[in-house]
Amino acid sequence: MERPWTKYWIEKFKFDAVYGAKRFKKLDVGYPSFDIDETIVDIVNLDDFIKIEDNRIPLFIGSQFGIKPDINKLPDFFNGKKEIAILNKSMLSGVVSGLSIFQIHDDDTVFKNNEVKFFTN
Repeated sequence: MERPWTKYWIEKFKFDAVYGAKRFKKLDVGYPSFDIDETIVDIVNLDDFIKIEDNRIPLFIGSQFGIKPDINKLPDFFNGKKEIAILNKSMLSGVVSGLSIFQIHDDDTVFKNNEVKFFTN
């Protein structure tokens, strides 16, 4: 069943002055199912996923069951200042509320709720 309202945030992201030219990168394993415009996502291995890049943002899925893949268990993920994206999705209803961008700081060793932008549906 097509549910376009779960992807309204994508257009807001694409036309954003700061983030619109960026792409997402997701690991080749460890995600629940979700809808996204595949033209803005690169599927990568762990080495590429943890790299700090200006033009690509690591993508995670956040739900009532936690963040997938588990950001705090990814080897060497906290390796400096970078931004990450978390798609906010209910695993029970399938409702997507939007996408949050968070800042990871140089000295972070675990995920902290440092939200810098929210793209809503």
